[in-house]
Amino acid sequence: MKIRAIPILAFALMALVSLAACGSSSDSDAGAIAKITPSETIYTLDDLLDAGFKKGKTFDVEGLTAATHAYYGFWGLDPYDRKEFEARFYESHADAVEFGVKFADERTGTDALIKSGESSWEEGAKEARACTRSAGGDSSNCRVSKYGDYVIYGNMILVCQGRDSGTALEQCAGLLGQMIPDLGSAAG
Repeated sequence: MKIRAIPILAFALMALVSLAACGSSSDSDAGAIAKITPSETIYTLDDLLDAGFKKGKTFDVEGLTAATHAYYGFWGLDPYDRKEFEARFYESHADAVEFGVKFADERTGTDALIKSGESSWEEGAKEARACTRSAGGDSSNCRVSKYGDYVIYGNMILVCQGRDSGTALEQCAGLLGQMIPDLGSAAG
């Protein structure tokens, strides 16, 4: 009897190791995306709309150096759990990197500049604010950015909602994966 149990035990152990390896691979690859990805493709709002993005506002790009368009909107696979995004478009990838990084850095992360008079580009700062309650729960702090990070993909800067960089980059990756179907297979 012991001889029969060894092959079954070995098979079960191999299956368990294989499942664990597959699970960890897909979990770690989920949401994995480069912060800056060059592309010669010129993306527009229509590309986002085709991916299910819902435009909420068109921002005035005056003061957003070299930007051609900027939008605020929502996206999510679950229509009842959509996240907020800013999409900024430039004439080229080089322009997005050269001129857009400063503005995207200001809008994202724990040290975001979203208070009136702080940022280089005021448009959209109101939409970028998230309010948090103090420990006592009696007052709100609305000087926290709801955008944890951003990605530059081709000529587009996508500023994404998330409590931290990792969460925000997962949101960016989800939207970009819908917009650029080959992206999902290339990342995994």
